[in-house]
Amino acid sequence: MDFNISVWLKELEKRLQKTFKNNLLYIGLQGSYARGEADRNSDVDVVVILNNLSMKDLQAYKSIINNMPYKEKSCGFVSGKEEIQNWSKEDLFQFFYDTKNIYGKIEDIITPPTTEEIKKSNKQALENLYHATLHSYLHSENLQEVLVSLYKTIFFILQAKYFIQNGEYIRTKQELLSKLSDSDNEILTVCINKNLVITCDNAEYLYLQLVNWLQHQLKEIIGEA
Repeated sequence: MDFNISVWLKELEKRLQKTFKNNLLYIGLQGSYARGEADRNSDVDVVVILNNLSMKDLQAYKSIINNMPYKEKSCGFVSGKEEIQNWSKEDLFQFFYDTKNIYGKIEDIITPPTTEEIKKSNKQALENLYHATLHSYLHSENLQEVLVSLYKTIFFILQAKYFIQNGEYIRTKQELLSKLSDSDNEILTVCINKNLVITCDNAEYLYLQLVNWLQHQLKEIIGEA
């Protein structure tokens, strides 16, 4: 029997409601299934927020997941309400906009970050990716394998960049690709087609492309400051 995300989520919601009752505030879906980009190997990124989260609650949630069909696909995030409300705003951009409501509404729990907070978060993401790219080039043995992970981050950086510039949240990679031009389009194309990375016989070129793009992005941010 093929995996059906709608059936799976309905079953999870039923079990969560039965276990947590009024303590259950929210269930959301993130990642490739929320964007409609999932393949057979994709994880199910579930967000669960309880009014109060205890160790006993974590144990109960773990038990629910372990007894779900296709438990190996389950991934995601669990939190108490107060913890997520006190989270650093600059870290909540994708969390707020990318989460598809299944039970409850995310906007009833947290408010979206400001443009300045998103800028700060995206700058940090670029700096982290730049560091990781240089480090992996110097010290990793399997460059193609690491590159797949590095390029995956590009989508989220460009998604935030487009939002900062245009005030529009683009949920899917293909839709974002259609709105980009020049080097941003080229770098996202590689991000989308990971087989180009896996089968590429010139990982040096892909590293050079990524380093050059990151340097340009960081210079842009400095120029805007």
